[in-house]
Amino acid sequence: MPLAVLYRRVIGPAMHELGRLWQEGAITIADEHLATALTHRVLAAIRPLEFFEPKQDSGAPALCALMAAVQGEQHALGLRMAADLIEDRGYRVAYLGADVPNHALLQAVRTFSPDLLGLSATMPESARHLEEVVAEVGREWPRLPVIVGGQSSGSPRIDGGTMVENLELLTELVPVP
Repeated sequence: MPLAVLYRRVIGPAMHELGRLWQEGAITIADEHLATALTHRVLAAIRPLEFFEPKQDSGAPALCALMAAVQGEQHALGLRMAADLIEDRGYRVAYLGADVPNHALLQAVRTFSPDLLGLSATMPESARHLEEVVAEVGREWPRLPVIVGGQSSGSPRIDGGTMVENLELLTELVPVP
């Protein structure tokens, strides 16, 4: 089974079910955190980190993708799965993880000079930070492709980013390096 299919059809629905159970009070937040931590371990076992820099077919260094969950966003499992798929596409991925303050994220864009920026916002309170970061990136780096995902990424005020609603289609949205 391709990795994108496993992520979209197995892991994603399992995590949505955990969220539903937590909302209904059937499990505690500790239970949800434990399940998420175990899922991260499963992802690492399925696809261990490789300590080499991917190369493009031409032998040139791979393009860089910078991946981050916006300020206040603690849920980063979907971001991790997207980073894996982008890395498999041939990018060198700088994965910043959860809750990256806006100023730090913008500084990371300056430092890494990525060829692709991936952002995630799942919780409604993260939507404002996502909107702010996408707008600032659009002003400072208007040619930088931005992909956004997560349940709050569909905000009507997000302009300038490509929405990713389906991990199985992610690689079609990401330019080939």
